Amino acid sequence: MISKSVLENQFLIRNATPDDVIQMEYVQSQCYPTLHPSEILDRNHFANHIKVFPQGQLVIEEDGKIIASASTFRCNFPEHDSTFLEETDNLWITNVQIPNGDWMYGIDMGVLPEYRGLGLSKELYKARHEVCRILGLKGQIIAGMTIGYGKLKDKITIEEYCYALEINKYTDPTITPQRKAGFRWIRPLYNYINDPEAGYASILMYYPVDENYSIKKEFLK
Repeated sequence: MISKSVLENQFLIRNATPDDVIQMEYVQSQCYPTLHPSEILDRNHFANHIKVFPQGQLVIEEDGKIIASASTFRCNFPEHDSTFLEETDNLWITNVQIPNGDWMYGIDMGVLPEYRGLGLSKELYKARHEVCRILGLKGQIIAGMTIGYGKLKDKITIEEYCYALEINKYTDPTITPQRKAGFRWIRPLYNYINDPEAGYASILMYYPVDENYSIKKEFLK
């Protein structure tokens, strides 16, 4: 479904295959050094994602080497908060995948540290958006990891951190690029992920295919 060269033809972005899962596991291990082991994806998880929702699993390669990957599943719009493990069926996605769901839920995106800053994550978001259009989905949903919040969580609330990001008082290594890619606020998620660097929190966000689409949810009160 997706196979194209990006960034002056230096990299190839395409759908993942079962042959990629070992390299995808390596990318995962390098991208999340402070994430609890119970929330790290391995080759078996990736293989199952490809089986359950092949269109939504993507990789970027350079000369045959996988340097980035992204995992997703189809869902309806999440009305209730959950944890990362609850949302992802303990990383397997089998029991949360809704074949006719209206949204693509992005559960993971990783770029090897030595390849960051080149715009590869933005290319993955664009490719996922292309999949959404092909499948007739409303757009992407993510729980963005508030990587910069861990250093501030004893001083300010997650709501205050979100507001500071909104007015550009702070920048966040994950949330700021996601907002620049087109994602919009929904609400903060408390105790979503077991990662002290993120302050155990995340921000639920969406990126609609139709730019005029808007959800009726209040983000900050």
